[in-house]
Parts: sequence; structure tokens; C-alpha cells
Amino acid sequence: MNYHYLRYDIKDGDVLLYKGKGLLSKAIRLLTKSEYSHAGVAVWWHYRLMVLEAVGKGVVLTPMSKNLKHYKGTVHWFTSKKFISQPKRLRMIDFAQQELGKKYSKWKLVILGYILVFGKNRDKRDKLRKENSLVCSHYVAQIYNSSGIDLKENVSDAFTLPEDIAKSDKLVYKHSLKYVHYK
Repeated sequence: MNYHYLRYDIKDGDVLLYKGKGLLSKAIRLLTKSEYSHAGVAVWWHYRLMVLEAVGKGVVLTPMSKNLKHYKGTVHWFTSKKFISQPKRLRMIDFAQQELGKKYSKWKLVILGYILVFGKNRDKRDKLRKENSLVCSHYVAQIYNSSGIDLKENVSDAFTLPEDIAKSDKLVYKHSLKYVHYK
């Protein structure tokens, strides 16, 4: 669906899940047995719709239009099944913004790969704590956890996968988003 028609329906804290076509995305999808390779959260900044996400250069904020325009793959939009009040959504975004500028955690990605390959437990503890570095799905899980919503129970936020977010009983799929350039 054309992003321009849907953008005003997207709310602060809605989740974006990405199906990349690149080599790294394919490797992540294969390792995690997931159709998704990346996760982010939507946020309104005045009249501009933005994406908060943890990527290779760290936790960043980018305009959603640019994010969609330059992404090689498909982006799916998810929202909460239950009503989340605007003050609660703003608390989520406040938490997310406090994480801006943090490093991307390559080591956590390696540890998560080890856990998945060798079938280790992904930890049942789910304490919300400030991290020095993050990966994308960990970042999204913590944003929701900051408002008391555990997207994947019995899995630590640190080891939450994009697939866990997609299958969360707290979220519902809305649409596939596509940037269409008008001439």
C-alpha cells in the first residue's frame, strides 16, 4: 500500500518490520528462521513521520519517507491490538529517544547467533535496564517494555527476534508500506 495514503494512520510506537533482500538480511532471516530481518518504531516529530531504529551506525532517527524510499525489501506495519493511550505512547517514545546515539551491538548479534545455532535458552528474565549498545529487535522490545508491554513473554528483550515481534499476541499486522515517488 502506498505509504502516502497510510502515513496519518500510523501512531507513535507502531512497529515496522523489514524483509530485506540484501545478503546480510538473507543471512539474518536464515539464522533466525524468520521472514523478517530488521525492526523499528514509528514516531511523529511535529508533522514529520520518523523511524527510530538500531542499525550498523547505532540508534538513529530517520524520516520514514527516506527510510522506505531507500530500503531494498518490504516493510510491514504493525500496531497494538489493545488501545494504548497517547500519554503511554509518549512515555514509550521518550524512552526510545533516550537511547538515540547508542552503539549497535555487534557482540549481542554474535551471541544471539550462537544461542540460535546451538539451541540455547534465550533467558526468561525480562528486566528493563539501560544498555550501552543495542540490536534492532532488542530496542523495539525495550521500548514496549518501558510502558509495561512485554512483546514476547518468557524471552529476554535482549534476545527478542524480529519474528518474535511479528508473532506477538500484543500486535496486529496492518499493511505493507511502499514509498511511491510522484513526478
